[in-house]
Amino acid sequence: MDDIYGYSPRAVSRDLALISLVAVVLVVIHVAVPPGGRARFAFNHDSLDPVTVVTSPFVHVDDAHLFGNLAGYVASTVVAYGLCLKARERRWFHLTFASFLVVLPATVSLTSYAILGWLYPAIDPITRGFSGVGAAFTGFVLIAVLVVVRTEYGWLTAQYLGLAVWLWLLLELFLIYGGDTLGVALAVAGLGWAFCGWGLIDEHGTTDIRDGLRRAADDVLTVGVVVWLLTLFVVVLFPAEPVGDGSVTNVFAHAAGMGYGLAGSGLTYRLLHR
Repeated sequence: MDDIYGYSPRAVSRDLALISLVAVVLVVIHVAVPPGGRARFAFNHDSLDPVTVVTSPFVHVDDAHLFGNLAGYVASTVVAYGLCLKARERRWFHLTFASFLVVLPATVSLTSYAILGWLYPAIDPITRGFSGVGAAFTGFVLIAVLVVVRTEYGWLTAQYLGLAVWLWLLLELFLIYGGDTLGVALAVAGLGWAFCGWGLIDEHGTTDIRDGLRRAADDVLTVGVVVWLLTLFVVVLFPAEPVGDGSVTNVFAHAAGMGYGLAGSGLTYRLLHR
């Protein structure tokens, strides 16, 4: 079998097995620990228990909660991994993956605790689930696709593209939650996209851009698919109605996780390329 972006199929298989192992562990915990035990490992915001701060991301309310979080984690992590391979940055994936699993469960729990306590001091929710950590890998996907662009076309092109995609994701949030501010968001996004387009034309020239798009059809397709996936991830992570069917989606944990994913993957990349 041919190498995959310069990496052996055996190495890639090991990495995919490692990604899958996390999902297997979550399933084993859910099956092996009875509902009462899982409830004890959830994070009750009424008391700041350091044990449940760490354990709560690894327990789930029911099967639907578990498999929804597993689907998000696997999808975002596999996409991030594929982009790292394309950029020849397998080592970066390993460092970021390990860092997220070690640091983010407690960090996301504490951040969610702080935000909910600040915005809603009268309530003491019970939080659990891996979705906040999974959201971090969504942030990793965005940074990874920019590293792919940077590897092929330079940092300036990656920065313009990153700004354009970031504006689109913010606009998507305004479409979900914005209300009366949607018009302002559309105007700001339009100006931002015009700036990004002008910057790309200034960097490459209109002829170079057209020729480059034809020559780099594979990269254009990659970026397009990733933006589409990020759009879907945002819809799932930030539903228009967080409360429904007897459950509450902790959008604050998702926002914290995605923010930490962006910052964390950027930091690990810089650490490896100092």
